Amino acid sequence: MKFSIQTEDLNMLKESVQSNCYRIRFGPEFCELKTPSLSQLKEAYSLVTSKGKEFVYVTPFFSDSGLKKIREHLTFLNEIGRNDIVVNDLGTLNLLKNYPSLKPHLGRQLVFIPARCPWPQITERKIDSLAKSYVEELFYQTSLNYISTIQFYKKWGVDGIDVDWIPKCFPNYEFLAKNGFKLSIHTNLTPVTVTRRCHTARFSREKSIEECSRPCSRKAFLLKHDLLNSNLALYGNVVFQVKDVKSEEAKGLYNMDVAELVISMNPLTKIQKLESINSKIRELDSLF
Repeated sequence: MKFSIQTEDLNMLKESVQSNCYRIRFGPEFCELKTPSLSQLKEAYSLVTSKGKEFVYVTPFFSDSGLKKIREHLTFLNEIGRNDIVVNDLGTLNLLKNYPSLKPHLGRQLVFIPARCPWPQITERKIDSLAKSYVEELFYQTSLNYISTIQFYKKWGVDGIDVDWIPKCFPNYEFLAKNGFKLSIHTNLTPVTVTRRCHTARFSREKSIEECSRPCSRKAFLLKHDLLNSNLALYGNVVFQVKDVKSEEAKGLYNMDVAELVISMNPLTKIQKLESINSKIRELDSLF
């Protein structure tokens, strides 16, 4: 199994290039305000490729102003050769038609999975068996479990997708792999909801979103609810479900063509240094 590291922080990236991963994803998956400057992108690319590792640029959902800014980033990456770009925005996907050296890879915000909802009671309601089976089938599918949707993205040159470690979804992931998608599976953190107005900034009393001091680079908030018994956390503008990866769950991937497992570096995963990266890689590798 191959492992990649995902980070939006240059200091963490400097730790990750020394690790045993085979490629590094750099850039914000969810927050437009964390989009790096062009100079930061160039530094990240140089650091990663100088260590012989593959570089992937991760982009979030963008506003119109954000799409204007990203053009110079795409121009730089296009000029230096083939690179994968994780896209979480249809506007970015549309832009990529002007950059033939760049390969689009669908991010989690464009791959919808109902089972990201942390309350499995949805599929445990007292209804007749046929209805229950139908609800479960829909709940654990993705938005790409439809041939027309697959064809739509294939026309844009997409051949890779980001999904979550949700074991009951694995049979549906196998369907996607058989239809030609390379699977990148995120471990430990599953996004439950994304806010357009950042709650972390509000809780930290940031005066201006545009000039946010990025408290999420230092902390996350645990969200406890005794009745729901769900392990949730607020990190930046995203609420995540935090889960441990278990050995018995990995069996569902044994015969599946998975391109990589993605390990996120941030205060929530507590993976921020070289030692913790390699420790997590060893832990996951032992499952396979």
